[in-house]
Amino acid sequence: MALRDDELLERAAALQAEGRAVLDRHGVEARLAQAGPVLLVGSVVTGLMVWRDLDVCVDARGLTRPAAWELVRPLVEAAQRVRYEHFDTREDRRHYFVLRIDGWKLDLSLFTAGIPSHVVEFQQELLDALRNEEVRLAILRLKELWHVRPEYPERIGGFEICSAVLAGARTAPELDAYLAEQGLRPG
Repeated sequence: MALRDDELLERAAALQAEGRAVLDRHGVEARLAQAGPVLLVGSVVTGLMVWRDLDVCVDARGLTRPAAWELVRPLVEAAQRVRYEHFDTREDRRHYFVLRIDGWKLDLSLFTAGIPSHVVEFQQELLDALRNEEVRLAILRLKELWHVRPEYPERIGGFEICSAVLAGARTAPELDAYLAEQGLRPG
Protein backbone atom coordinates (compact mmCIF):
# COMPACT_ATOMS: atom_id res chain seq x y z
CA MET A 1 0.00 0.00 0.00
CA ALA A 2 1.43 3.36 -1.06
CA LEU A 3 2.00 6.00 1.55
CA ARG A 4 0.03 9.22 1.30
CA ASP A 5 1.96 12.39 0.55
CA ASP A 6 1.65 13.62 4.14
CA GLU A 7 2.99 10.27 5.38
CA LEU A 8 5.96 10.46 3.01
CA LEU A 9 6.77 13.97 4.24
CA GLU A 10 6.38 13.01 7.91
CA ARG A 11 8.57 9.94 7.54
CA ALA A 12 11.21 11.90 5.62
CA ALA A 13 11.36 14.50 8.41
CA ALA A 14 11.55 11.84 11.11
CA LEU A 15 14.32 9.96 9.29
CA GLN A 16 16.22 13.20 8.71
CA ALA A 17 16.13 13.97 12.45
CA GLU A 18 17.13 10.39 13.30
CA GLY A 19 20.00 10.57 10.80
CA ARG A 20 21.21 13.83 12.25
CA ALA A 21 21.22 12.17 15.69
CA VAL A 22 23.35 9.26 14.37
CA LEU A 23 25.88 11.70 12.92
CA ASP A 24 26.01 13.59 16.22
CA ARG A 25 26.16 10.48 18.43
CA HIS A 26 29.20 9.18 16.55
CA GLY A 27 30.84 12.59 16.10
CA VAL A 28 31.08 11.94 12.37
CA GLU A 29 31.53 15.52 11.22
CA ALA A 30 34.03 16.46 13.93
CA ARG A 31 36.06 13.31 13.29
CA LEU A 32 36.13 13.75 9.51
CA ALA A 33 36.89 17.47 9.79
CA GLN A 34 40.37 16.44 10.95
CA ALA A 35 41.06 15.62 7.27
CA GLY A 36 39.43 18.72 5.77
CA PRO A 37 36.12 20.47 5.15
CA VAL A 38 33.08 18.22 5.52
CA LEU A 39 30.03 18.43 3.28
CA LEU A 40 26.86 16.54 4.11
CA VAL A 41 25.07 15.59 0.90
CA GLY A 42 21.97 13.75 -0.14
CA SER A 43 18.74 13.21 1.72
CA VAL A 44 20.01 14.21 5.16
CA VAL A 45 20.37 17.71 3.69
CA THR A 46 17.47 17.73 1.23
CA GLY A 47 14.94 16.01 3.48
CA LEU A 48 14.20 13.38 0.83
CA MET A 49 14.72 10.36 3.07
CA VAL A 50 12.85 7.14 2.52
CA TRP A 51 15.35 4.84 4.23
CA ARG A 52 18.28 5.02 6.64
CA ASP A 53 21.10 6.31 4.45
CA LEU A 54 23.61 9.09 5.15
CA ASP A 55 26.15 10.54 2.73
CA VAL A 56 29.18 12.55 3.79
CA CYS A 57 31.91 14.05 1.59
CA VAL A 58 35.25 15.33 2.82
CA ASP A 59 37.76 17.54 1.02
CA ALA A 60 40.64 15.36 2.22
CA ARG A 61 43.36 16.46 -0.19
CA GLY A 62 46.39 14.21 -0.13
CA LEU A 63 44.94 11.80 2.44
CA THR A 64 46.75 8.48 2.20
CA ARG A 65 45.09 5.09 2.56
CA PRO A 66 46.63 4.40 6.01
CA ALA A 67 45.63 7.87 7.20
CA ALA A 68 42.08 7.37 5.88
CA TRP A 69 41.74 4.10 7.81
CA GLU A 70 43.14 5.71 10.96
CA LEU A 71 40.72 8.62 10.61
CA VAL A 72 37.63 6.43 10.38
CA ARG A 73 38.84 3.70 12.78
CA PRO A 74 36.40 4.64 15.60
CA LEU A 75 33.52 4.52 13.12
CA VAL A 76 34.74 1.20 11.72
CA GLU A 77 34.93 -0.22 15.25
CA ALA A 78 31.35 0.89 15.92
CA ALA A 79 30.08 -0.51 12.61
CA GLN A 80 28.40 -3.86 12.08
CA ARG A 81 29.70 -4.04 8.50
CA VAL A 82 32.37 -2.20 6.51
CA ARG A 83 33.19 -1.93 2.82
CA TYR A 84 36.12 0.04 1.45
CA GLU A 85 37.08 1.01 -2.07
CA HIS A 86 39.90 3.21 -3.30
CA PHE A 87 39.21 5.14 -6.48
CA ASP A 88 42.13 6.76 -8.26
CA THR A 89 40.96 7.86 -11.69
CA ARG A 90 41.14 11.27 -13.27
CA GLU A 91 37.44 11.83 -12.49
CA ASP A 92 37.18 10.14 -9.09
CA ARG A 93 39.97 10.18 -6.52
CA ARG A 94 38.77 9.11 -3.10
CA HIS A 95 38.71 6.67 -0.25
CA TYR A 96 35.16 5.35 -0.09
CA PHE A 97 33.81 3.69 3.03
CA VAL A 98 30.33 2.22 3.38
CA LEU A 99 29.51 1.43 6.99
CA ARG A 100 26.46 -0.14 8.61
CA ILE A 101 26.17 1.63 11.93
CA ASP A 102 23.17 1.73 14.28
CA GLY A 103 20.95 0.38 11.51
CA TRP A 104 22.07 3.09 9.08
CA LYS A 105 24.09 2.98 5.88
CA LEU A 106 26.82 5.61 6.23
CA ASP A 107 28.66 6.48 3.01
CA LEU A 108 31.93 8.36 3.50
CA SER A 109 33.65 9.79 0.42
CA LEU A 110 37.08 11.14 1.37
CA PHE A 111 38.10 12.98 -1.81
CA THR A 112 41.88 13.20 -2.12
CA ALA A 113 41.84 15.85 -4.86
CA GLY A 114 38.97 17.91 -3.43
CA ILE A 115 35.21 17.43 -3.57
CA PRO A 116 34.23 17.52 -7.26
CA SER A 117 32.37 20.70 -8.18
CA HIS A 118 29.55 18.71 -9.80
CA VAL A 119 28.66 17.25 -6.37
CA VAL A 120 28.22 20.71 -4.86
CA GLU A 121 26.47 22.10 -7.94
CA PHE A 122 23.98 19.22 -8.16
CA GLN A 123 23.07 19.51 -4.50
CA GLN A 124 22.46 23.26 -4.87
CA GLU A 125 20.37 22.73 -8.01
CA LEU A 126 18.31 20.13 -6.18
CA LEU A 127 17.82 22.32 -3.09
CA ASP A 128 16.64 25.17 -5.34
CA ALA A 129 14.19 22.85 -7.13
CA LEU A 130 12.81 21.55 -3.83
CA ARG A 131 11.17 24.91 -3.19
CA ASN A 132 8.52 23.43 -5.47
CA GLU A 133 6.44 20.96 -3.44
CA GLU A 134 5.50 19.03 -6.60
CA VAL A 135 9.18 18.26 -7.19
CA ARG A 136 9.72 17.21 -3.56
CA LEU A 137 6.71 14.88 -3.61
CA ALA A 138 7.59 13.41 -7.01
CA ILE A 139 11.06 12.50 -5.75
CA LEU A 140 9.72 11.03 -2.51
CA ARG A 141 7.10 8.98 -4.36
CA LEU A 142 9.65 7.58 -6.83
CA LYS A 143 12.26 6.90 -4.16
CA GLU A 144 9.56 5.11 -2.16
CA LEU A 145 8.93 2.82 -5.13
CA TRP A 146 12.61 2.19 -5.77
CA HIS A 147 14.31 1.95 -2.39
CA VAL A 148 13.08 -1.61 -1.85
CA ARG A 149 14.44 -2.87 -5.17
CA PRO A 150 17.63 -4.94 -5.18
CA GLU A 151 19.42 -2.57 -7.57
CA TYR A 152 18.83 0.39 -5.25
CA PRO A 153 21.05 2.27 -4.46
CA GLU A 154 24.11 0.65 -6.06
CA ARG A 155 22.96 0.70 -9.70
CA ILE A 156 20.12 3.18 -9.59
CA GLY A 157 19.77 5.37 -6.53
CA GLY A 158 18.63 8.70 -5.25
CA PHE A 159 20.93 10.66 -7.55
CA GLU A 160 19.42 9.08 -10.66
CA ILE A 161 15.87 9.53 -9.38
CA CYS A 162 16.47 13.18 -8.46
CA SER A 163 18.12 13.78 -11.85
CA ALA A 164 15.10 12.25 -13.59
CA VAL A 165 12.66 14.44 -11.69
CA LEU A 166 14.76 17.54 -12.39
CA ALA A 167 14.56 16.53 -16.08
CA GLY A 168 10.75 16.35 -15.86
CA ALA A 169 9.89 12.78 -14.79
CA ARG A 170 7.01 12.56 -12.34
CA THR A 171 5.74 8.98 -12.67
CA ALA A 172 7.28 5.51 -12.62
CA PRO A 173 6.92 5.08 -16.41
CA GLU A 174 8.56 8.49 -16.96
CA LEU A 175 11.39 7.49 -14.63
CA ASP A 176 11.82 4.21 -16.53
CA ALA A 177 11.97 6.13 -19.82
CA TYR A 178 14.55 8.55 -18.38
CA LEU A 179 16.69 5.69 -17.10
CA ALA A 180 16.54 3.98 -20.50
CA GLU A 181 17.58 7.23 -22.23
CA GLN A 182 20.55 7.40 -19.86
CA GLY A 183 21.50 3.81 -20.65
CA LEU A 184 20.60 2.66 -17.15
CA ARG A 185 18.78 -0.63 -17.00
CA PRO A 186 17.18 -1.82 -13.80
CA GLY A 187 17.64 -5.40 -12.73
